[in-house]
Amino acid sequence: MLRTFTIYIFIMMFISGFAQTRQGSDGIYYDEQGKMFTGTCYEYYADSVIRATIEVKDGMLDGLTKIYFDDGQPEEIRSFQKGMKHGKWEKWGLQNVKIAEANYTENKKDGKWYIWDEFGTLRYDMTYKDGEKRGTWLMYDDKGTLIDQKDY
Repeated sequence: MLRTFTIYIFIMMFISGFAQTRQGSDGIYYDEQGKMFTGTCYEYYADSVIRATIEVKDGMLDGLTKIYFDDGQPEEIRSFQKGMKHGKWEKWGLQNVKIAEANYTENKKDGKWYIWDEFGTLRYDMTYKDGEKRGTWLMYDDKGTLIDQKDY
């Protein structure tokens, strides 16, 4: 009983430490002493279901930010490096169907981007390079048939 109580107290202290982490108006994450935070921040819905996990280094977003629907299913995964969008971003709809995938390099759209409808049918296939539209963009109808394309 004492061991269970001790573990409970430890967990509550651990969680409450993260609850004290906050993002300032400058966009920097700080710990309860006002120092730039390094670690993982957790956000919760009112019923204690996890809403987000946010990886932070030296006060800036660095690593993955995972956002969840209130039923615990993933809604978004975002990737950051030194506070900038960097890497793959993904988004899911309510039925746990992927509806978007994007790529960034140092805050600029870079690489392949895909958009699916709520049924999982690919609707757009796009490419960016250094934030600019590039290559051939493909557009599909709700049956997955190619209906248009544009060259950039």
